[in-house]
Amino acid sequence: MEVTTSVPALSAQTCRRRLAPLLSRFPGTPPVHCDVSWHGPAEGALGQRGSEATVQALAGVMEVHGWDAGHPRRIGLEVASVAAGVLAANGVLAASIGRRRGRPVACVETSVLQAGLFLVAHHIAAATSGGELLASPVGPEPGPPFRTNDGHWFEIEVFDAETWKTFWRQLGAGDAALGRAWTSFRARYYRGRCSFPAGLHEATARHSLVEVTGTAKACGVSLCPVRAYPDVLLDPGWAGRGLAVVDHGEEPSAHGSGTAHPPDGGGPGVAVADDESLPLHGLRVVEATSRMQGPLAALLLQMLGAEVIRVEPPGGDIGRMVPPMCGDIGSFFQCYNRGKQSVELDLTRPAGRGELLGLLAESDAFLHNWRPGKAGEWGLDQAGTAAVNRRLVHAEASGWGEPSANSHLIGTDFLVQAYAGFGDGLNPVGDPPLTSRVLLTDCMGALVTCEGILSGLFLKEMTDRGVTVSTSLLEGAMATQTHVLEALSAGGDPARPGGRPVWGPLDKPIDADGGSLVVSLETDADFHRLCEVCGVDESRGSRHDVERRVADRIAAGSPQQWEKLLGDAQILCAAVTSDLGDLPAGPRFAPLFEPLSEACRAPANPWVLTP
Repeated sequence: MEVTTSVPALSAQTCRRRLAPLLSRFPGTPPVHCDVSWHGPAEGALGQRGSEATVQALAGVMEVHGWDAGHPRRIGLEVASVAAGVLAANGVLAASIGRRRGRPVACVETSVLQAGLFLVAHHIAAATSGGELLASPVGPEPGPPFRTNDGHWFEIEVFDAETWKTFWRQLGAGDAALGRAWTSFRARYYRGRCSFPAGLHEATARHSLVEVTGTAKACGVSLCPVRAYPDVLLDPGWAGRGLAVVDHGEEPSAHGSGTAHPPDGGGPGVAVADDESLPLHGLRVVEATSRMQGPLAALLLQMLGAEVIRVEPPGGDIGRMVPPMCGDIGSFFQCYNRGKQSVELDLTRPAGRGELLGLLAESDAFLHNWRPGKAGEWGLDQAGTAAVNRRLVHAEASGWGEPSANSHLIGTDFLVQAYAGFGDGLNPVGDPPLTSRVLLTDCMGALVTCEGILSGLFLKEMTDRGVTVSTSLLEGAMATQTHVLEALSAGGDPARPGGRPVWGPLDKPIDADGGSLVVSLETDADFHRLCEVCGVDESRGSRHDVERRVADRIAAGSPQQWEKLLGDAQILCAAVTSDLGDLPAGPRFAPLFEPLSEACRAPANPWVLTP
């Protein structure tokens, strides 16, 4: 394997890091040329130069991250660059599998911009669906995380309205606020927004973390403190956290038979991947998952050529009806399940589990994200599925991984962000350690889940044995910030004291007339040219003062005006995308999207695979 681009360096570094443990076991594997660019198919319109900041601006990541604040906000971790590195690793693994199966792929291409679009994919689908958005009552304060009277921040998760109300009543919040806040809270996962009446924050501010934690435990609410990076580094397992991929060998047994229903998740222009040149063509993946982590992982496998059969409960996944609607199906569900085949099985009954085993007997991989222990209770763990298919890749995606001291907590995106220290990584020095409404750990968890299954399929091809794969949202979170934690453990990075970024006036989105602009300065020469274009004397005052005057000058014009002026001066910049619905319509971005319905759009296949 070779990654031929060093820019973006972090993407190449991430790709090599993810592949090294597996490919080192098989040094004779033919090399795959992997090219990571900034803008992929949009390079002709956007140019070859880019940065993490400009990609976050262009892809709409800053817009979504700032919805609660009312203005675009930059994410302090290099989320798009790292995601592109994992996408690249997945493409290389798929190519290596294809070569073993007579479908040679010699070159894999992907980009940071395409990875960034997947971070907000369902928001783009919602914005283009034409349907009515989920109601999200507006209050004066943002939702979680909350702060206690002894200065600690924490996140909570709960799926039941009565449990929610009991928790807040115990903390002394008034009943009048609870119903409205619950409506906003439960929709935040899909909407990317959450605002509360001030009374809820006032309630937590009257109690210590110990008191709030005790109340949560008594009421059945999952609570996790927002940890700082020093806390994360004290965890003895942080450096060794990774995919658990174990190949095993059992005696073959009789295979059963299974039946699949026709595809029902797609709209015009969306079809099951049937290109025989794709590396996973002819492989079948059975998926029994919910929400985003599992569905997105399986969607990526489908984009690489696999047939995906999605198992849903009788009546179908409830996510199909979550608005806004894309035709007859919720846009969130459609975004991550388009083109898949589906079958409804009642897995609480022996007959349903038997039918699933029949499907698995003729499949190559099985992915589920049931609560810990459920697969064993149903006889659908590795031992149970190996009885019908000894060569099956059995993949379990969870929130916390196994074993985990957090297994008693609901393993969802926001709690994992809190535990992983994202409050430090996302926010600059001086800002509160807030988590993000962008589903960062779900998206990264999906990418590493896809990686785990591809690793399992690769091992199966090399050893002719079944493989067990365990992945988690926490593994996705740690993969996102490995470079930051390694720098901290080695003594720290002056640019990120304590792991937090240090930003001046030009490092954040600059609010201008009619929008926001991001400027990305790579050299001192760039700064000199920027001052010249803006008519600011850089000899007067400190660097911070000069940057402040430059930002004030930019704020007086429009982002589009400055994007043209600064672009002509070879200064890297980008207007922040403020309307995600406009992205697929513009000629610069159109090649990066595919239709889900007549109007609804979602990010297209992020790989170009060539012989």
